Parts: sequence; C-alpha cells; structure tokens
Amino acid sequence: MSVGSYLRRLLLFNCLWLAPAQADELRIGVLAPFGDEAVPADWGYVRDALARELPQHHFILRPYDISGLHAAAAAAAIDFVLTSSGDYVALEFDDRASRIATLESPQASAPTAAIASTVVVLDVRQDLQRLADLRGQRIAATAPQAFGGWLIVARELLHAGLDVGHGDVQPLWLGFPMSGILAAVQQGRADAGVIRACLLEDLIARHDPLARGLRVLAAQPTEQLHCAHSTPLYPDWPFAVLPHVPHAVAKQVATALLSMPRSPEGYAWTVPTDYQSVHALYRELRSGPYAYLREWRFEDFARRYWGWLLAAFVALLGLIVHAVRVEYLVQQRTQALREAASRARSAREQLDHLGRLGLLGEMAGTLAHELNQPLAAIANFARGMIRRIDAGRLAPQPLREGAEEIAEQAERAADIIRRIRLFARKRASERQPLAVDDLLDDALHLFTGMLVEPPPLTRQGLPGAVVCADRLQLQQVLVNLLKNALDALQTIPSTERMMALRARRVGDDVCIEVRDDGCGLDAASREHLFEPFFTTKSDGVGLGLSLCKTLIEAHGGHMYALPNPAGRGLVVGFTLPLMEIADAAERSSD
Repeated sequence: MSVGSYLRRLLLFNCLWLAPAQADELRIGVLAPFGDEAVPADWGYVRDALARELPQHHFILRPYDISGLHAAAAAAAIDFVLTSSGDYVALEFDDRASRIATLESPQASAPTAAIASTVVVLDVRQDLQRLADLRGQRIAATAPQAFGGWLIVARELLHAGLDVGHGDVQPLWLGFPMSGILAAVQQGRADAGVIRACLLEDLIARHDPLARGLRVLAAQPTEQLHCAHSTPLYPDWPFAVLPHVPHAVAKQVATALLSMPRSPEGYAWTVPTDYQSVHALYRELRSGPYAYLREWRFEDFARRYWGWLLAAFVALLGLIVHAVRVEYLVQQRTQALREAASRARSAREQLDHLGRLGLLGEMAGTLAHELNQPLAAIANFARGMIRRIDAGRLAPQPLREGAEEIAEQAERAADIIRRIRLFARKRASERQPLAVDDLLDDALHLFTGMLVEPPPLTRQGLPGAVVCADRLQLQQVLVNLLKNALDALQTIPSTERMMALRARRVGDDVCIEVRDDGCGLDAASREHLFEPFFTTKSDGVGLGLSLCKTLIEAHGGHMYALPNPAGRGLVVGFTLPLMEIADAAERSSD
C-alpha cells in the first residue's frame, strides 16, 4: 500500500470518527468563581439531567474565568453559557446570547432577587461599619468586570459618595477563586474583600478557617435572600444559548431545564426573568454594554436629551426673536426720542428767541428814547456846522470838534443797535466756561445801556467763580430779572429806589440774585411766579419768568423768589453748578 493511499484512508477514518462527536457534542461554558475543580461538583447535576433527557447529545461542562468565557463565546467554542446575570448582559450585548432559563436558588425567595455581594472585613476593624468607611482602604475583588465580585459593590460605593474610578478606594484584583480574596483579608493584604453572597455561610458550614474572625460590612435584611449580604439583590444566574445553536436544539434544552426536578440541594430552573435591574447597574456605572457612555458623543447626547435640546432650541430661538424685536423697538424708540429731543431743542430755542424779542418789545420805548439822544446830538452838531459854513466861519478847529462829536454819537448809536441785534439774534445754544463776574458786568452793561436814567444799582461779584453756560441765555435771564425789578420800583419815589445784583457761593453752586425795594409779592404769588401765563402786570403775558426757569433748569440749576430780608421788596435768583478750576481750564483749551 502506497503512503498516499494510507494517508487518504486515515483521513477518511478520522472524519467518520469525528463527525458524529461534533454533531452530538453540546459544550456548556460555566463561569467558575470557586475554581475549575468546583464546577463538576456544583453543576454536574445539570449536565447529568440534560444527558438523561436528551441522550442523543453529549453535554460537556467547560469552566472559565470571565475573560476566558467571553473569548470562548466569541469564537463559538461553546454552545451554551451558565454564568452570572451581570456577565450574561455583557454576553447578550457582545455575542447575542439569549437566556432560556433562570436558576431558582433555595436561599432566595424569588429568582428576581437572588444575587448579591458581600463585603467582609476583620471583626477587629471596628472603624469599618459602613461602606462609606472604605474611603482610602484596600478592597480585594476578583476583576473589574466581575458582576458579583465587584460591580454590585462598586455601584453601592458610588451611592455612598466614593468615586471608585478616581482613587477614593484601592482595589486589588486577585481573580478566581474567591477564596483568595478571603485569604488576603485574613493576612492583612486587604482591608476588605468582595465575595458572592452565601459563600461565607458555605465556608462556615464546612468549618473553613478562612471564615474565622470575619464579619459582614453594612449587612442588609435577609428576608428575600437568606444569606448575609451588603448590597441590593439582582436576578439569579441564567442558562443562555449562543446564536449558532439551532433553534430546535435550544428548544429541547430549554424544555429539559424547565422540567428538571430540584436537585438535592434545592436548585431548580424557571422561565427567564427580568434583567432590567442589571442593565440599570451597568448604565449607572457606564460599564459593560454601556461603556460607550464614558465617551461623550453628540449623537448619543442628542438621542438621550432630544426633548430638552428641542426645548432649549425653541427657547433660544425665542430669545433671538425677542432680542431682535427689542433691538428694533429700541432703535425705533431711540430715533423717536432723538426726534422729540430735537423738536424740544428747537422749541426751546424758538421760545428763547421769542422771549428776547418780547423783552425787546417791552423796552422798545426806552430803546427809541436811548437812540434819540445820539441822533439828536448828531443833528444838532450838523446844523451848527451848516450855520458856520453859511456864515463863512470856517475855522478848522470848531468844525473838527463838531465832526468828532458827530462820529462819537454815531458810534454810540451803532453800539446800541449792535447790542440789540446780538441779543435778539436766533442761534443754537453754545455753552462754555464763563466767569461769573463777567456775566454780571455784561448784563449790567446791556441793561443800563437801554435806559435813559438807570436806577441806583449795586453789584456784588464772586471773583474766581466759573460756570459752564450759554452767555446770551444767562444775559437774557439777568436782563429779564433786572427789568422786572425796575418795573416793581415804578410806584416807589425815585429817591427811594434801590436795586442790587449780587453773586454768592452755596456749597457747589453759585447763587445769582436780583434785589429790589419795590412793593414785593405775597407768598401765594411767589409760589406761582414761575408758572406760564402767571403775571402781576396789567399788560404782561406771564411768559418771561417761565422761560427763565426753563433756561436755568436746562443748565442744571433752579430759580427761586424770596422776600427781601432788608425790608420791603423781593429777591429773585437762580443757582448754577460751579465748575472746578481744572475742568474750566480744560474746556477753555478745547
């Protein structure tokens, strides 16, 4: 027989021998928290019961740790999985495992509340009474992804205010079996250990020395789970099938499990239970199937909070629309206010101009008489010079004196007209630093220049005082006050008439007052003196002092009227804010 023929026969024999084994063999991957050797003792009854119910299949138990179990499931090296409820949720997400039954434990009242974790410490550690006391302590556990061996406790530590991911505790990963965790606590290598609930009771029942001198930290009530535990309860272990197993086979196995009698220890199988509490744990810890929550992604954020995002977008859009509308209304209102202010300014200027014209109208007779003086003098000197020429007396000196007198009188008349034109001219308000004494002198010069026989008038200045004001507007106010004082003296004999113009400082203001010794006013008349159309004159219109009040208030001051403290008569004055010397110098330089 040739070598090639022998090899072909050998290969055919192997294929015929292996094919039935591969077709009938069903591999059950089992999580082994107590070591590989404990798996046949703990789960052998399940394998044997399935073999009796389904003799056409050969069932094999294969123990794994957590990472090995996941690797076997991913490689399809196993067909069924027997693991913790937390590990099943991860397999369901990663490898599409499906639970077909849930374990019923004799220690639990219901399979939905049968799994918990127990935190053990040495009984001598009286400083450790609550989970919060584990801050900064060394905690022995199996692995970061172990459900009963770490994650259940990690969630409760988080609820106790400890951030297990940022150094609040010091985990020691010791792997399986869990007996190594108890040894680490007994030897002082760890301050606390995390084990599966009921393990401590099993060790105590076997008189295992690892259970001596230990106590359960933060023990919970035992009505639902009849073992000492430190955490809330979760569903019991599931029996799951992987997606490559035929549906008919999975159905046969599920039927066999549900019809399986209780074991001598009291274990049985029931229909799959709800595992939402396990999902909630992973979601809160952002672990296992929910590890993606640790990485912020806008798509996930938008999917979770789309309602809030929509509300925020609508609110933001509303704010933008409101802001645009408010801005538009503000612009419209600002424009309207500007136009109103411009109209008010024009009206004030017009009123100011009309007030000056009215004041000039009231003094027209006096002004005409004042102008008649230089004009009459000019006429007299001109006629005298004509007579000298006609008489042949042409001496140069008399003619020169006459011509000079004519020129002087003409200049006087021109000066009067120039002051009147300047006073009556319509113009915009122009404020500048003004010396108070100069204002008094200008007003007196303008007022007395319009009179043939001015009354006795005293002046008291305030040297060095400076205000920021419009010169002509203040001249208008002062001339108006002086004229009113002069009118009040008309019933007084000329020998008894007296007027005074004075300035004095009161705090940060300057007070400018006009006093007269006239008949005065009673309190009721003084109260209404500055109101429009109020007048005590038979031919007055009552706008002069009202206009003066408007002008003074526009300068930041106010007007007042008081009885003359010297006796009879009236004191009418106004205040203006004083300027600092530095401010006045700066404005002057500008």
